[in-house]
Amino acid sequence: MPKSDRLKFTKTTIDALSEPGIYRDSELIGFAIRVNTTCKTYIVEKKVKGKSVRATIGLHGNLTLSQARILAQGLLSQMAQGYNPNEAKKAERQKIEGELLTFRQHPTLELAYNEYLKNRTLKPRTLKDYDQVVNVYLKDWKSFKIGEISRAQVQQKYTDLSERSPAQANLAMAVLRAIFNFSLEHFLDENDESIITSVNPVLTLKAKRTWNKIKRRKGYIKQEQLSDWVNAVMSFSALRQERNTVRDFLITLILTGFRRDECQTLKWDSVDLKYGWITSNDPKNGEAHSLPMGDRLWEIMRSRDEQKFNEYVFSSPKSKLKGYTTNLFDAKRKIIEETGIQFTFHDLRRTFGTIAENLDYGQYTIKRLLNHTVTGDVTEGYIQISDKKLRLAMQEIEDIVFEGYKKGG
Repeated sequence: MPKSDRLKFTKTTIDALSEPGIYRDSELIGFAIRVNTTCKTYIVEKKVKGKSVRATIGLHGNLTLSQARILAQGLLSQMAQGYNPNEAKKAERQKIEGELLTFRQHPTLELAYNEYLKNRTLKPRTLKDYDQVVNVYLKDWKSFKIGEISRAQVQQKYTDLSERSPAQANLAMAVLRAIFNFSLEHFLDENDESIITSVNPVLTLKAKRTWNKIKRRKGYIKQEQLSDWVNAVMSFSALRQERNTVRDFLITLILTGFRRDECQTLKWDSVDLKYGWITSNDPKNGEAHSLPMGDRLWEIMRSRDEQKFNEYVFSSPKSKLKGYTTNLFDAKRKIIEETGIQFTFHDLRRTFGTIAENLDYGQYTIKRLLNHTVTGDVTEGYIQISDKKLRLAMQEIEDIVFEGYKKGG
């Protein structure tokens, strides 16, 4: 059978081909099969931008004739519009080779950080901190090869940053340590061995015991200050907040012990107005934390529900990008100026915790209120705190907070 003749492709016809050469289909122009001594390969042939192009579809046997014909029709249609499948395959190979080269070259701090972000899911606040470390604190190191950053450089940078802020220095080196450890496992050679052969230089801080000791904050609103603070928050007209958003936000913090970020982004689907429950879906330990609401907090939520206009409990018409209120620090400053009571948002969580700790309830009830767990406490997993007990505790905390409140005062 002459190789130049066109054939009506059928499975029987193709199976019978044995002489090496190219055989072309009589029905679909441009569709062909290349036969050699070891295999038969479906191909397409067509001029693309005036140049003859031949591209592989796949092996006969791996593809049925019907599948190959469908693929050929699609490719021929694309080629008629100027698409060259060989150039596309070449570009894909170059892309893969480029990615392999990236993984096999010694990365700079900037490249290592970018790869770290691709492979990690960070909370918005954490991402902001990491960006600040790399783009501000370690800005002059971004072009450094990460495996060539020396212990001496780490010590000097740590000393310089510590003069400005011990906490920032600790954060910067903790982030660098994390990026380095990630890079050890991420950037590998063809033998799956790390291309970074040096030891993490941040380890020198532990070896020399030079990490800054940061005193844990212990601030909270003392019981004798509570009445002044609550009265100021409940009646502070200088806040000028529509719908009492900041007022309600601060009261919610002190009555739940939620962290600022999780309370700020609290959504209505986390508030059960029918049965009186409120849930933080993004606490620090990654577990949803539900608490029964006391009478006053429940009423605050009902009132806010009547005037809600988006998914956030503490929504703000001025914050179109985020949707929730962000004007918190100015309000806090004004309350401090009026009362003379210094506090942070986290102090309100500590205030809630301090009141809870002083209640006449068992340790597991207190831990449930604060969403605390103790590693290795097997007993805790077998103890379920009743909803009734939790609600009594939450109401008692609320009563203590509002004990000195003078409505309209």
